[in-house]
Amino acid sequence: MSKFAAALKEKTGSSVSIASKPESKAAISDRSKAREGAKHVGGYFTPEVSKQLRSLAVMEDSTVQDLLAEALNLLFQSRRLPMIAAISREQATTLTSYRESERTNRDNK
Repeated sequence: MSKFAAALKEKTGSSVSIASKPESKAAISDRSKAREGAKHVGGYFTPEVSKQLRSLAVMEDSTVQDLLAEALNLLFQSRRLPMIAAISREQATTLTSYRESERTNRDNK
């Protein structure tokens, strides 16, 4: 028992439950596989921006990541760049297929 737990037990008269162990490396590894091949893109904004973005995600039954991908695609489109920000894992596959077919069409012209 730690010194803190012993002192708390002495003071309160009840024992302290031991916190659960941290996640295993396997659990952390599984989580990182979902992000494999992806890179974090972020920025710092006011708390109001964060709150509004999260509220919008809830209202639209979406996620902040999906909304950010949509915003990035609109930015890319306005600059006449390929819209390559995947909104979801399923759409990532669709976008990859789309990009490959666009490339093939361009090469065949």
